Amino acid sequence: MMQTDVKSAQVTSTNLAYADTTRVKAVTVSYEENGTVVLKDGGSGGTTRFSFTAPAVKGSVHILFPGEGIKFNTNVHATLATATIVVFYG
Repeated sequence: MMQTDVKSAQVTSTNLAYADTTRVKAVTVSYEENGTVVLKDGGSGGTTRFSFTAPAVKGSVHILFPGEGIKFNTNVHATLATATIVVFYG
């Protein structure tokens, strides 16, 4: 069984959430109407590992990923449009 400390990073504009190999365990997304969040492995041009498109109303959602979470081999890069995200990783 793998055991790691879980940390978090809030991202409010397109930027790196974490700059090394990690597993994303969960995210909390706060969004405006039709906001979007894309998490990529390897920077803005990297491989998409998670994508979320908000409904046509303002709100927030917490998403817990099953098992060991989503593995990012290089880094966790968040591309945001009218949304903010808290990334829980470890």
